[in-house]
Amino acid sequence: MELLAALDRAADEFGQRLMVVDDHDWVRSTPCPDWDVQYLVAHVVGGNRFALSILGGMSAPDAFAEVMSAPQLADDALGAFVAASAAQLAAFRADGALEQQIDHPLGKITGREFLAFRVFDTTLHAWDLARALGADEHILPDLVETVLAIVESGPPGMGFGITALGSAGADAPPLVRLLDRAGRRAT
Repeated sequence: MELLAALDRAADEFGQRLMVVDDHDWVRSTPCPDWDVQYLVAHVVGGNRFALSILGGMSAPDAFAEVMSAPQLADDALGAFVAASAAQLAAFRADGALEQQIDHPLGKITGREFLAFRVFDTTLHAWDLARALGADEHILPDLVETVLAIVESGPPGMGFGITALGSAGADAPPLVRLLDRAGRRAT
């Protein structure tokens, strides 16, 4: 699957799960250590906004400071997510965005490399949100294959210290392998 289509599909996966979050769900634990649902959703929205800033030429530290200086969800978490996702996708689709060198916490990378990180992050957190809510954890197979390829060709731990469990063999279903490489158990 082409990466821009994968980002759009990943946002759909996350958004479908976010639509069912009710007032009692915000404090539920997620597979991310020490994160509740509210923090997870704010992380994804903030990541989208961070992408807008660095794709616009801002340094990673300045973009991080900008994102952290404002609340991510306010009174309409779904609206914030939808708006930030649409703006992020448009920024990645802009002429030259995928070829440009951007400042990222891991160093200088291309917009295309950063797009792969965003596809990974949004997809994985869609699954995390489903797990936290007790919702359907199925992720579209073509998206799973795309993200699995990103993880397998990316830096160890995706550059962020993610530790693979190492328990899913090559014959395991793609989602199980992806989750295993992202430090999560499918069951």
